[in-house]
Amino acid sequence: MRQHMLNGWLVAALIALVCLLGVTAYVEISKDLPRVACVRDLKAIDKKAAQQETCSTACCNTTAASA
Repeated sequence: MRQHMLNGWLVAALIALVCLLGVTAYVEISKDLPRVACVRDLKAIDKKAAQQETCSTACCNTTAASA
């Protein structure tokens, strides 16, 4: 009986760990996504002049300084 209860707690802890890692990854990706999109737009400016308008100057200037 004790082993069954400990296994239940172990499974619950593993599920909580996976959820915590998933949430952490989601937050990190959502924070980094605008910077990556802006850098990608900068590389494509030579190919498409219209993309210069999609990447705001403030966004590109702040990411270039941090990169």
